[in-house]
Amino acid sequence: MVRPLTDRTASMAKLDAPLPPGFMDAIQQLVDSRNRQGGPDHKRLYARDLHEEAIAELIQRVEAGEQILFLAPPSGRARKSLWLDEKLKAGVDHLANVHSVTRAAVVMTAFHSYLGRLGMLQRVLAA
Repeated sequence: MVRPLTDRTASMAKLDAPLPPGFMDAIQQLVDSRNRQGGPDHKRLYARDLHEEAIAELIQRVEAGEQILFLAPPSGRARKSLWLDEKLKAGVDHLANVHSVTRAAVVMTAFHSYLGRLGMLQRVLAA
């Protein structure tokens, strides 16, 4: 039986971006950790939730006037498919257009900043 669409899944957009080795594993480790810490009323998190959190944080920083140095994504890497809320994808598109960078650079910068803020970046880079 096919599950019915929820409001959230009906408003998703796909974005493909190459990411350095370890980024997706680090995000999954954060998801697992937060799910273990959740209490009885905890809503289960998925990697998609943290992808959206990272991108939303970057968009908020730019909107607050912070100067961002966008990072180039790795070349020659397989692209990862990310499913995001349509509004967040529109925010990624807007940042890419305004700053003359690729969508992949926006995603790379968002994930790099997010993992750095949560203390996971050094582990990823050391691996």
